Amino acid sequence: MKEKSIEKVAVIPKLKQRKRVAAYVRVSVDKETMLHSFAAQASYYKELISKHNDWELVDVYADYGISGTKVNRPEFNRMIDDCRNGKIDMIITKSISRFARNTALLLATIRELKALHVDVYFEEQNMNSLSEQGELVLTLLASMAEAEAKSMSMNVKWRVDKTFMQGEVYSTTRFYGYDIVDKKFIVNKEQAKVVKRIFQMALDGLGYIKIVEVLNREGIKSPTGKKWTNNSLERILKEDTYTGRLTLQKTYRTEKKTKERNKGELRKYIIENDHEAIVDIDTFNKVQELIKSRRSKPIKENKGNDIFKGIIRCSVCGACFQRKKRYGYDLYDWMCWNYLYATKGERCKSVRIPESVLIEKAKEALGIDEINKEIVKEKLKSIVAHPDRVLEFVFNDGTKKAIPWELKSRRFSWSEEAREKARNNALKRYENMNSKK
Repeated sequence: MKEKSIEKVAVIPKLKQRKRVAAYVRVSVDKETMLHSFAAQASYYKELISKHNDWELVDVYADYGISGTKVNRPEFNRMIDDCRNGKIDMIITKSISRFARNTALLLATIRELKALHVDVYFEEQNMNSLSEQGELVLTLLASMAEAEAKSMSMNVKWRVDKTFMQGEVYSTTRFYGYDIVDKKFIVNKEQAKVVKRIFQMALDGLGYIKIVEVLNREGIKSPTGKKWTNNSLERILKEDTYTGRLTLQKTYRTEKKTKERNKGELRKYIIENDHEAIVDIDTFNKVQELIKSRRSKPIKENKGNDIFKGIIRCSVCGACFQRKKRYGYDLYDWMCWNYLYATKGERCKSVRIPESVLIEKAKEALGIDEINKEIVKEKLKSIVAHPDRVLEFVFNDGTKKAIPWELKSRRFSWSEEAREKARNNALKRYENMNSKK
């Protein structure tokens, strides 16, 4: 029998994996005075993470000029996506209020990150989200942060209202036709010439499409620096500021942070002879009457769905899609505004979307059998229409879903009513042909 032998096998030390750390920075007030704070926070976290040998910097995710009560924060959403893809082990942020001021949003995000084993460290509160008492304390502190956000919002609204009462503009940095200097409107001579010419062309009887064609052909840029459209032209023609009058609080922010026109919900402040006029009041009023008379023509009743109104955007030019009835048929398509109304040389290269296809794909994206305007408004932020026949559904929670579509044969896309109408028209044509023989 051989003698027993024992061999020692050395332990191979396991290399400690470095923790992948990210930082989140947010400055909610979109002011130049806050820019330094924004840059300083980003620089601070880069330096902090680099000081830890067992930490590895993933990225500094930074949202500038976006409120913490909003769901759609591009950099915040990108960070959460990276967590879902297993790229991050820990997130560092200054405080709960920087991370989110909405209690429901904060808890939903923290719980999702906890399931992904991603820790969130709040410096100001000196607390980790993965700790035992984390969620309870976070709930209390988040509620306080949400209440603080509402209080701050009320303070901002009060300050804005006081500014308006004093007859001053609030945070306006540009206005086509004028330069804003110390909150005063000073005429910009070159832009003022364009404004005067636009009003004169309107008085001479030229329509929107013709005026837009003239301006774009001559290479005159719109207020945004791009080509003119009917919408940008109409904003000029309806703006009473060019008469020397200053109307304050024309728009306001709702509780859901959406911007709406003030139609009597809040007080307006009108200041006559506030600044030098570019257009005299008689010319302005005559143009308004012309616009009103053109729109006073009877409009055919548009039966059917308007559930997608204002939410379909063209990926080619960025314009909205509009609902149009097919000539001779009781069928509707959604088409890019710049295809419908731009001049021939400027028409968008997008494709029309049959309404039946749009409804079908919206139901598929939402996972429902029936669809209505309320559901669309609650779930969808926008629908981006791509020219390669892909619909990109952007949800209110920031997620996206792309669904391809294709044109159906007429015999599948027509409704029973449309088929019956087509049959009747064919019979009438046949009868007319026979009567002429």
